[in-house]
Amino acid sequence: MRQWRRRAALGVLGVWGLVSLARISRLVEPPEPPPGADMAPALDFFRASIPADAGYLFVEPGAFGTDTGAGQRLRYELYPRTYDDVRAEVDEADVHRLMRAEGLQFVVVPDASQYAPESWLRQPRDWLRRIELDADRYVLAIVG
Repeated sequence: MRQWRRRAALGVLGVWGLVSLARISRLVEPPEPPPGADMAPALDFFRASIPADAGYLFVEPGAFGTDTGAGQRLRYELYPRTYDDVRAEVDEADVHRLMRAEGLQFVVVPDASQYAPESWLRQPRDWLRRIELDADRYVLAIVG
């Protein structure tokens, strides 16, 4: 009976040791990339294009629950600028009213390919002027 207890204790200690070793091995894994890591090259451009005392809007390209982390990353990287976000399915007129009401002067577009080709974010508009880094990354500024 005593040997059985000793073997059980050694077995438990062995399992505990293996689990501990497996957990320690996680310390050497590379860290997960921060949310919105794919837009990191454009962040300096966005900072330079939007004054620190201005407000901006980010249009989440997908439905709720499909976020890529881009909105959170922008909020962090462009702080202290005023920030708001909406979903892509919100009507352009509603977005325009929201921006006027909230005093937001810019719309950040980190990847235009995520929006439908006919989206107001990708088509020229009378009330917006495009400031481009390239064809897919730009800032839209309210005109007037």
